[in-house]
Amino acid sequence: MAVDTLSQVSRDRPAEIPLYRCIEEDLLGQIQDGTLKPGGMIPTERELCEHYGVSRITVRRAIRELETRGYVQRYQGKGTFVSHSRIQREMGELRSFSEEMRAQGHTPSSRLLNLQHCPADKSIASALKLDEGEPVWIVERLRLADGEVISLSTSYLHLPLDVYLTPTELRGESSLWSILASKGVHITEGNTSVRAAVADSHYIEMLGVKEGDPLLVREGVNYSGADQPVPVEVFETVSRGDRYQYSLHLIRRVVG
Repeated sequence: MAVDTLSQVSRDRPAEIPLYRCIEEDLLGQIQDGTLKPGGMIPTERELCEHYGVSRITVRRAIRELETRGYVQRYQGKGTFVSHSRIQREMGELRSFSEEMRAQGHTPSSRLLNLQHCPADKSIASALKLDEGEPVWIVERLRLADGEVISLSTSYLHLPLDVYLTPTELRGESSLWSILASKGVHITEGNTSVRAAVADSHYIEMLGVKEGDPLLVREGVNYSGADQPVPVEVFETVSRGDRYQYSLHLIRRVVG
C-alpha cells in the first residue's frame, strides 16, 4: 500500500473531512498511479481495517464511494476489483463509434444481433418524418472496443429503395456509417441526448453487467444531406456506465 498508517493519510486533514474520505482518496491515488492496477483485486476489508486502524464501517464507506464513482467493482464472494478506465466519447463532434475508438487507439468491432426490414411504428415514423407503416431497416448490434463489449446499439434507418443491407456486410464492417457512405448515404448532422439508467435482466447477459448497474443511454436522430438534411437514422445506444463516459467542451460567452 502507499502509506503505512491512517495518520499519514490524514496528517493534514481538516477536521470536517471524515476518515472514510481520507481512505477513499488514498486508495484512489494508488489506482491512478498504477499501484493498484485495472482488473486487480484491492486488499480485503479486514486487511484495510488493520492497515488503516479503523472500523469495518469506515472501510466499507470508502469502498462504496469508490464504487459509486466507478473506480472499483465489488463481486459477491470474490472481492473488490479495480475497474478498467472509461472510454471517453466526445460529444462536440459527430463521429461514428468506430471513428471515435480508432482515434483513441482502440480496435472497434461489432456483433450483429438483428437485421430486419419492416414497417415503422408510430414513434419511429414520426422521428423519421414518414407515414406509419413505411418500411425501415432495424439494425441491432453489440459494439466492442478491443474485444470487450461496451454498448448495445439499435438503429432504425430510412434508406432509398435501391439501398439494401445484408448480414454479411454488417458482420464484416464495424462501422454502419461506412457501409451507408459506400451506398451514397452520408451522415452529416445529428441531434442527441444522454440519460442515466440502471441495468435490468435484459442487459445482464448482453453487456456483462449486474442487475442495478449504471448505464448510459444516448438516443437521437441523424441526418443526411448538405443543403436540406433529411432524417435517416433514429438510434439508441445503451452503454456500460463503468466503461464509458461522455464529455463535452463548453465555452462561456461573456455578454456586455
